[in-house]
Amino acid sequence: MSLFVSLIVAAVAVPVAVEPQDRLYACGDDQVREYRIDGTRAVEVWRWTATEAQNLPVAYRTKLLSHIDDCKAVDGGRAILVTASTGGVVLIERATGKVTFRATAPMAHSADLLPGGLIAVALSIQKDGDRLTVYDRQRSEMPLLHLPLPSGHGAVWDDDRYRLFVLSHDLIQAFRIPGSRSAPALIETARWSLPGRRDGHDLSRRPDGRFLVTTDDGVWTFDPQVGAFTAFPALNPKLRVKAVSMTSGKPDGIGRRRLAWVQAEESWWATGFTIVRADGSDAVRIPVDALHLYKVRWIN
Repeated sequence: MSLFVSLIVAAVAVPVAVEPQDRLYACGDDQVREYRIDGTRAVEVWRWTATEAQNLPVAYRTKLLSHIDDCKAVDGGRAILVTASTGGVVLIERATGKVTFRATAPMAHSADLLPGGLIAVALSIQKDGDRLTVYDRQRSEMPLLHLPLPSGHGAVWDDDRYRLFVLSHDLIQAFRIPGSRSAPALIETARWSLPGRRDGHDLSRRPDGRFLVTTDDGVWTFDPQVGAFTAFPALNPKLRVKAVSMTSGKPDGIGRRRLAWVQAEESWWATGFTIVRADGSDAVRIPVDALHLYKVRWIN
């Protein structure tokens, strides 16, 4: 059930001019929170809590969504695709908080919508995980296919290249999707070994068509056009970065594009996130109360 709140969180940091319309999702525990970034403040404007959802089975409300680890705006911002390491995947209608798709997926860490009404989910280390699973969004709890994906941590659909990019412990792989909605296939078209100490953790698309990737020992820009990884100066070599997301706004000479990122502080979670310019300057620290924060995603 959607819960609208008006909590204003103060941020202690260097002032930075952030576009008032900039919004992002922050997730952890059994919650997804939407924040409007207003100057040096984050204003919470919407919250979804699994335990309060009205159209979910008890197992989802009490266990399968207890550790949410990703929350992406999809369908042009009309929906949120949520995964949880405790074993659940749900698609939430933003306007109502209604769950329109659900699936049990052990150690689900990332998901994205594919053409033709499909959903790809990357599963991390677990006896029934370590794989990439594809579903039809109209058929809850019915996986259509599986592929091995050791320590699956990222799934991003690239509409320009018409490829699914997935992140595992050692690799980024690209797949095309032949077949039909009822019988899809995944055909690998390319793969690239991760840099540094590897251990891929987060994969997100930049507005210029490249990707941001986090590994055990840094943050990188990945360009599939040339198959190259370059250290991302704004954040490299920060360790244990759980999520990086970049706004889609065009650069204007003063770094209008923003980054939001989360670095683990207590084991795997954090007590807040940071917003910086794309060049890493003018950092704003945004504390988040009563939440084991895992990831943040701009609503582009």
